Amino acid sequence: MHGPSLPSVLKSKPATHDTTTTHDQLIAGLARVTSPQETPIYICAFQDCNRLFPSRDRVMLHRKRDHNSEEDRDIITWNE
Repeated sequence: MHGPSLPSVLKSKPATHDTTTTHDQLIAGLARVTSPQETPIYICAFQDCNRLFPSRDRVMLHRKRDHNSEEDRDIITWNE
């Protein structure tokens, strides 16, 4: 495999209580199988950040703002 990869265990964060999902939404089902074309995923792997974004452009905006970097390496995706 080339490039960065996620660790098998990510750093944990406290869970929050879902106060917005309704009973009808739970009954309707929330999950389904998808594909890279249908659901793009880009992960910022810069300094173990591991935040998810819908496009490479959004990752780069995040990098510039939050990491003060324009480095375009260390991005994990299944879309390229």
